Amino acid sequence: MSNLKNAFYASVGLVLKSKDKIEAAAKKFVKDNKIEAVEGKKFIDKTVKHVESAKKDLTKKFNEAVKTTVDKMGLITRKEVKYLKDELIHLKKKLSRSNSNFSSKSKEIKRKKK
Repeated sequence: MSNLKNAFYASVGLVLKSKDKIEAAAKKFVKDNKIEAVEGKKFIDKTVKHVESAKKDLTKKFNEAVKTTVDKMGLITRKEVKYLKDELIHLKKKLSRSNSNFSSKSKEIKRKKK
C-alpha cells in the first residue's frame, strides 16, 4: 500500500509541477504572440483549468485502481475492520452477561441443594 501511496503522490507532484510549467508556457505564449491582455488571461485560465481537470481525473483513476487492487488482493477495508471490532465488542458483552447470569443461577442451585 505504501508503494501505491508513493506512486500517487509522485503523480500528483508531476501534475502540479506541470501546472506551473504550463502556466509559465501559456504566459510566454501570450507575451510572444502579443495577445491582448483579456484574451491572454482567458487563455491562461483555460489552460490552468485543463490542468486542474487532469489532476482530478488522475486522482479518480488512481482511487479506482487502488480499490480494484484491494478487492483483487482480498484485503478488508477500514469500514469492515470497524464492523468486526464492533461485533466482537457486542459479542463479548453478551457473553459476559450470559456468564454472569449462569454464575448467579449456579449459586442459586447450590443454595437450594443445601
